[in-house]
Order: sequence, then C-alpha cells, then structure tokens
Amino acid sequence: MIALALVAAACSDDGGDVVADDGSTTTTTTTSAAPPDSGDDTTTTTAAEPVALPASFRGVTETSIKVGVAVPDFDALQQAGVSNYQGEADIAFQAFFDAINENGGVFGRQIEPVYVPFDFLDPASQDVACAEFAGDHEVFIVLYGLLTANNLCLTELNETMVMTRSFQTSEMRERSGDTLWLQLNASDDERARILGIAVHESGRLDGKTVGILASQSQGDGLEGRVLQEVLDDLGYDTTLLIGTAAQGDQLARESELAIFAENFATAGVDYLFDLTGGANVAGNLADAGFTPELAYKAIGPSVDGAADRSVLDGAIGVGEITEAAMLIDDDFIANCIDVVTAANPELEEEILYLPTGDEQAAGAKSWVNPIMIACDQTRLLKAIGEIVGAELTNDSFRAALDELGPFDLFGYGQASFDSESKWDGLDEFYLQEYDAASDAISVVGDPIVVDR
Repeated sequence: MIALALVAAACSDDGGDVVADDGSTTTTTTTSAAPPDSGDDTTTTTAAEPVALPASFRGVTETSIKVGVAVPDFDALQQAGVSNYQGEADIAFQAFFDAINENGGVFGRQIEPVYVPFDFLDPASQDVACAEFAGDHEVFIVLYGLLTANNLCLTELNETMVMTRSFQTSEMRERSGDTLWLQLNASDDERARILGIAVHESGRLDGKTVGILASQSQGDGLEGRVLQEVLDDLGYDTTLLIGTAAQGDQLARESELAIFAENFATAGVDYLFDLTGGANVAGNLADAGFTPELAYKAIGPSVDGAADRSVLDGAIGVGEITEAAMLIDDDFIANCIDVVTAANPELEEEILYLPTGDEQAAGAKSWVNPIMIACDQTRLLKAIGEIVGAELTNDSFRAALDELGPFDLFGYGQASFDSESKWDGLDEFYLQEYDAASDAISVVGDPIVVDR
C-alpha cells in the first residue's frame, strides 16, 4: 500500500546542476549569472585542472555527445481525428541545447542533436525512427521518446538509452535490462495505483459501482490489473475490460467500445477508470448510451482528444501542474519559456498564448508541453552528465542517478531516481478536475506526495 501525504505546494532548487569545465588551465573561483536551468540568481564556478575527454561510448567523442530527439507529427494526429496541436519539439530542444553548449556543454562536450520525426499512430514510422537513431546515427541517448512499447526498440533491441515524459511500465523497464529508460513522470502502472488511492480518498467512489477500461497494448492490460488489485484491497468490486483493437484502427476501436459500453452498463457501472489513453473514448462510449463519471491517469490528453468535451465534464485525473498554471509560474517562465523565446523572438506571442480546445482543433499550437519536456529533459541530461564526468557510457550515466539526489521538475514537481529500480521520477501529483463550461482543468486540493 502506498502512503499518501498532503503537503503545501513549494518551489525549491533541485541542487543537481553543475557548471561544465571546458578545459581551463587555471583554478579560480568566480561569480556569474546562473545558467538557464538553475533557479538561483548567481552561481559559483570553480575551474578544475583540464581533463582529457575520451571517445568513451557510442555517440560520445572527445568533443561531442550525439543526442537524438524524437519529433512527433501532430499533423498526422489531426488527420486521425486527434486535435492536439503542439509546438515543434525540435525548436524547443534546440534552444536548450544551444544554451547548454554556450555554457560549456556537458562536462566540456558539445551536444550534437539529431532530429527524427515519427507518427504516434503508426508503429512502422516509429520502427524507422528507432533504426535511424540507433543504426544510422548511433546516438548516445534519445530524448522525448516514442510511444509506449515502441521505446523498447531503442532500449531492449539496440541498447540505446531513452528519456520520455510518460509511457513506461514496470514490465517495460524490466525488459530494458541495463539500458536506461528514464522518465519524468511516474510509470503508467504506478500512476494507475496512485489514481485509485487518490480517487478513493477523495470520496468520489462512495456508493459507486466501479469499472476499469485498460488496453492490451499497455503491458497486456497491466495497468488495469494493478488498479483492480488496489481497489479490491480498498473493498470495491470492479469490472475490468481490456481492449485489443489497434490504436490506429478507428472502426475497430469504435466497435469494441460499443460492446464494452453494453457490458459496463449491464454490470451497473457508474464510475469508470479509463486507462487506455485513447482519443475520444468517452465520446464513443456516450454514443453507445454509456455515460459514467470518469477518471483518468492523465486528464489533459483525454480532453485534448475528445470530439465532444461536454461528456468529460467533472472528469478527474492525477497529473502534473496545469498548462494555465505553468504560464503564470515565474520559475517556469524564467528558466524555460524565456530560453525558447530568446532564441525564437518571432514566436514569443504564440508561445505565451494558451489556445482553447477549439483553437487547437483548428490548428493553433500549445507550446507549454514541448517546452516543459525539453527544459526538464535537457536539465537532467546536463546534471547527470556532469556527475559522470569524462567516462560517459550507458553504465556510468545510469549509475550517476544514485548521486543525483532530489530533482525538481518544472511542470511536475518533486522527483527522485535511482540506478536499480526507480527510473520514473515523479513523486508529487495533483488531483485535477475538468470543467466543460470553462473548458479548463483545475487542481483540486494540495499536492499529493508519494513515498516510492
């Protein structure tokens, strides 16, 4: 059982950023402006004796680190009926790479980026991207990552490290072996566990008949089984259904969801945990006459993908800080937004504007998520790389997690990692609720800090 503690929201420095030494031959102490990934106004830099940097691993030379970035194709999502336009990941990541390189790189090595596009709904395009990263370019690590189990092509098959926002499960982590799959958020099955406990403690399940909808593509329904076990322990009888239709096969999914709607309704389910992550699931269920109260691991993507958002009114989820809150967060603006707008002043107005759902459906881009992901992942890359030092390899990068310590992630909160079992970082969560009238997601109560 996981113990949940409610604490007041607080901002703190992650303490993981180290300024790189690019080969100075003198030992001095200076005070200068802090790098973009620091929350401090000043930083003290002590230059050490020069270190000879070897070509220590695939993608790592004496002077550079080859870093891949998977770039999602949001036009393809739009054509498939998922209206979730976001800003270009390559533009966001490049701004942070440039800032790091201008401040000495990662322990003296410059980041050499490799950008490869992929389609979320086309596994073949993700296989191609994997082959380009691991085979054609032989990158050291891939940032942003692919979709769910497709990342195993990098870790399990090609021993290429990856850093994602979400999608990892404990089973996928085990299949990755010793090749690190680092994730900002908690693993998907862990989030399912936390969601069940949080919704129970909120009182929303009192007197309810509970259903769980999971997907076979996510560890053969692992998240659903984890959540069912949690709810069983809390005294609830649940109906678990696991979908098998391919994410990109819209007709098969609609047909399957119609059958599930009938099965849930027959069982008397009036509160449904949707763990599939699929677009417009609630709308498809409503079309079949089934309109329960809803809970999600991450409510934002479900709202973004809904054709009719009114069916999601009152739905809740466990997630990170909302996009609207991020755009008024001084630390996020100073350390993340300002880095991208300084590099791309022509995009400043677009970046600082949060489009409505209808505007996103019409093609307006939301920049909060790509900037947040790029900001946090590049900060982690630099912090861990600085701990490693000269001998940068898969093993040394993973081992450095044990020295990283607590790390504050912009947009997420308190995180921690270790080399053996905790490759998913987030320990701080927010219960969120969607209001259809205002088309907004709001945080309910205080942050939930989980001792994992």
